[in-house]
Amino acid sequence: MTPSEFDENVRELTRCCPWISQTSGYRSEIRNQSVGGSSRSKHLVGMAADFTADDEDGLEQAQDKARQLGFWTQIHGSPPHLHVQGLPAGEVSNCTINWNTKWGKHGSH
Repeated sequence: MTPSEFDENVRELTRCCPWISQTSGYRSEIRNQSVGGSSRSKHLVGMAADFTADDEDGLEQAQDKARQLGFWTQIHGSPPHLHVQGLPAGEVSNCTINWNTKWGKHGSH
C-alpha cells in the first residue's frame, strides 16, 4: 500500500465506520517512545493509525472493514483499540516506498 492509498483508506474507514474515533497516526520518535511504541512502529512513518469505539463490537466491525480495505490490523491494549497499518510487520527499510512523496524532503510532518 502506498502512502496515498493508506491516507485514502483511513478516510474510507472512518467514513464507513462513523462510530470509531482516530486517536493516533504519525508519531515522532519521542512521542512513540513515550507511549511505549515499538522502534519498528509504522506510526513513525505515518503508515499506522489507532482507533477507539464505545464497545469492542464496534472495534471488531471496524476491523472487518479495515481488512477489506487491505490493512493489517490488531485489536489490543487497555482500553482496547484498533491498530491498522498499511505496511507488513518488520523493518520499514525492507519496504520500497518513497517516503519523500508523503513527508517531504526532510521527513517532517
